[in-house]
Amino acid sequence: MLPHSPATFADAYQRIKKGILDLRYQPGQKLSEAKLAAELKLGRSPIRSALARLERDGWVRVLPQNGTFVRRFTPEEVAAMSELRLLLEAHAASVAATRVAPQELAELRLKFEALKAKGASKNFDEFLALDDLFHGMVYRLAGNAFIAQILNNLRDQIHWIRVTTATLPGRVEESLLEMDRVLHAMEHRDALAAAEAMRQHIGNIAVSYEALPGAREEGADAA
Repeated sequence: MLPHSPATFADAYQRIKKGILDLRYQPGQKLSEAKLAAELKLGRSPIRSALARLERDGWVRVLPQNGTFVRRFTPEEVAAMSELRLLLEAHAASVAATRVAPQELAELRLKFEALKAKGASKNFDEFLALDDLFHGMVYRLAGNAFIAQILNNLRDQIHWIRVTTATLPGRVEESLLEMDRVLHAMEHRDALAAAEAMRQHIGNIAVSYEALPGAREEGADAA
């Protein structure tokens, strides 16, 4: 007989992962089985199994004699993931530019202009929602389920970078303007310009992370 049901394990996995994505569990933070079990009101066994799965999936790292820690990516790892995103998202943007419906473009343009008028950094949750909507549209219109799955996983893994780099002066507004350039190219059905604008947007992820105080020092002994 299994020590816990698959549903309980799945619940533990999803709730801990969501805590990581929501930055409730910070990069580099040590995770205690006992504290997680008490917080999530679950047994130690499903928590232990969930942490093992999260380690396999790259969300946490287990350091012998030290414990389990939320994964902290090094600048080199961020650069590698950004490079993969750059290649795939540039392609996706070029395809999306030829497929996006005029009504969808018009609705996005209204959202972009409204957020620019209010100020993206002052409305960060709205910025994140628009960011998700925009990139999700690009992935969907690319018409390749494998590319969409890879890109969604990558965005999940470095979601915390969007939040931490928001502390850099002007970065949120810059990111919105970068996406606006991709949208502008799509409005003109310019596949090449859309791909180039997306390259510039994604390429700034690793650059922004490098600019964070202590990013390289922290990454050197990443948990």
